[in-house]
Amino acid sequence: MATRNYIPPETIEEIRTQNNIVDVISESGVALKQAGRNYQALCPFHEEKTPSFSVSPEKQIFYCFGCQTGGNVIHFLQKHEGKTFIEAIEWLADRANVSLPTRDAKSSARQKLINDLSELNRFAVKYYHELLRTGQHSQHAREYLKNRGVNSQTNQLFQLGYAKQQRRDLVKAATHEGWTVQQLVDAGLIKNEDQGPQDRFWNRILFPIYNAQGGPVGFGGRALSDEHQPKYLNSPTTVLYDKSRILFNLDKARQSISRKQSAILVEGYMDVLMLHQHGIENVIASSGTSLSEEHAALLKRYTPEVVIVFDGDASGLQAAQRGLHRLIGEEIRVRIALMPKGDDPDSYVKQNGADAFSELIDKAINLIEFQIQSAIQEKNIRRPDVKTQVVKDISAILVNIKNRVERTEYVKYAVKELEIEEGLLWRELRDLGLKENTTHRNAPSQKTTSKKLSPREQIEWQLVQVLIQVPELISKVKTLLHYQEITNPRLANVMQLLWDASENEENVDIQHILNTCEDETLKNIISNALIRKKNIPNPHARIEGCLRKLKSFILQEVEQRIRSNALAEGEDDIEKLKELVDLSNQRRAFVQKDLLEQTGNSSQSDEDTDTPQITENIEKEN
Repeated sequence: MATRNYIPPETIEEIRTQNNIVDVISESGVALKQAGRNYQALCPFHEEKTPSFSVSPEKQIFYCFGCQTGGNVIHFLQKHEGKTFIEAIEWLADRANVSLPTRDAKSSARQKLINDLSELNRFAVKYYHELLRTGQHSQHAREYLKNRGVNSQTNQLFQLGYAKQQRRDLVKAATHEGWTVQQLVDAGLIKNEDQGPQDRFWNRILFPIYNAQGGPVGFGGRALSDEHQPKYLNSPTTVLYDKSRILFNLDKARQSISRKQSAILVEGYMDVLMLHQHGIENVIASSGTSLSEEHAALLKRYTPEVVIVFDGDASGLQAAQRGLHRLIGEEIRVRIALMPKGDDPDSYVKQNGADAFSELIDKAINLIEFQIQSAIQEKNIRRPDVKTQVVKDISAILVNIKNRVERTEYVKYAVKELEIEEGLLWRELRDLGLKENTTHRNAPSQKTTSKKLSPREQIEWQLVQVLIQVPELISKVKTLLHYQEITNPRLANVMQLLWDASENEENVDIQHILNTCEDETLKNIISNALIRKKNIPNPHARIEGCLRKLKSFILQEVEQRIRSNALAEGEDDIEKLKELVDLSNQRRAFVQKDLLEQTGNSSQSDEDTDTPQITENIEKEN
C-alpha cells in the first residue's frame, strides 16, 4: 500500500504549485466569485446561506469562517473528494502532467491489474445497463423497476443493469471484446465451474457498486423470481471490491453528507434509490454487512454524525446494535431512527413524502438513549437479569466514547433512567478497560469553551498569526520564547510545529507543515492565519509588542506565585519583598512602554486583531 514516503517532499511541493487552488476548487463544482484579492463561495462543507468560504490565490489557501475548515489544494481534495493524501497527490500530478517516482515492479504490476479490472467493470456496467434499457428480453426487468417506482432519471443516474437468464452471456460478450476469462474471474464477474466459465449474475436487476471516488468495483444483484436464491447477491471480494471498505452510494452522497454534516445509513439498495429520487441525497447503505472499522474511518472523513435508519421490526432492532461501537470509537455521533412497523425507507418515502421522512430523521435519538428506552419499553427493566444486560450493553458503548465530558453526561443519563448507582456504572467501565479515574465524585473536569479568548490568549493568537504569515521571524522568536509558555494548548501545538520545522532550516515552509500535519484542527488554525486579507503592516513591531505583553503576563504569574507561597509558608522576609518589588517594576515598565507606543501609532485594523473565528478551533475539546 502506498505511503507518503513514496513521493519526495520536493515533488509534492512541485505538484501543489502546478495546481492553482482556484481552478481546482472551481472544477470541483464550487461556484467561486471574486471579492477583492480573494474568492468567495457558499461553503461546500456545511450548509449556509451567506458565503463564508474564502480562497486566496496569492497564498493558495482556502478557509471557511463558518465551519473553520481550511488547508491547501491537497487538503481540499481530501476533504471534498474523500481522497487519501496519496490519491490527492496522484490526481493532481496527473492533472498537471507531473511525473511521479517510478514504483517497484510489484507495485507497478498491482496498479496495472487494478487499472485493467476497473476498465473491465466499466465495460460490464455499460453492457448490463444497455441490456436493461433496450434489451428485447428485459421487459420484465423494466416493469419490475417501474412497479417499484424507479423513474428513468434514477435508472440513468445509478446505471442500473440487467443480467439475462443465459449463464454465459457476459462471458461471450466480454471475451469478444478482448477480455480474458481470467480477468473476468479476477473481477468477480464470472465463476469457473465444472461445465466451464459461467456468469455470476443471471436473471437479476443489477446495482453497480462504486468506490468513494466513483470508480465501479462490483455489483449487487436482485433476483427477479422467488425461486432464484439468494434474493440479493453481491460481487465476491476482489482486488477492487471489499464490502467491509465500501459504502453503497457514497460516491454520489459524499458532498451532500459533507454539507449537511450528517449521513443517513439504510439497509438496502432500493432504500437508497427511493430516498435519493425524493431529494434526500445524503444517504448510503452498507450492502448487507455490519459496519466495519474501515467503514467508520471512511465516514469520519466526511461527517461527525450518522443516523441509522432501520425497519420497525425485531431484525431491525438487532441490526441497529451491530458495528455501531466502531462509529462511536471514531468519535462519530450515532442516532437511531426507526420506521413505523411494517415500513422501510423505500415504502415510507413513497407513501408519505420526503418531508415526513425528514421529520423522522430529526426525531432520531442517540444510541444510548435508544438502548435505554428500548429496554424500558419492554416493561421488564426491573428484572435483575434484564437490567444487568442493559448495563453491560450501555457500558460497551460508553467505554468507546473518547470525549470525557460527553461520556460523563451519558453516565448521568443512564443512572437516572435505569435507577442504578453511578459508582456501579463507573466500575463497570473500569472493568472494560477505562483507565482514567472517573468516579462520580471525581469525574473528569469539563473544559470550558468560552465565546472569546482571554486577553493573554488574544496576544498568543496574534503572535502565532504573525509567525505563520512571516515565517522568517520564527528563528528569532524561538530564542526568546518557548512554546510551552503559550497557555492555549492548540496555539502551543501550532507553535511547536513551527519550532520543529525551524530545527534544520532557517526558512520555514508553511505549506510543507500543512502537508505533513495530521491534526485537522491545527491545519485549520494555520489556514485561518494565512487567509487574512491584509498582510501585517509591521511584523517586527507586532512581534516585539506581543513578546513584551506575554513577558508581562509571565512576570505577573511569577509574582502571584511567590506571593502565594510566602503567604502559605508564613514568611515575611525582606528578600521576598525585594523580589516582588523588582518583578512589579519590570511588569510596570512593559505596560508603560506599550501605552507610549499605542499613543504614538495608529490603531491596528479590526481584521488584524480579530480572534472570534479562531476560538472554536483552538478551544475545541477532542
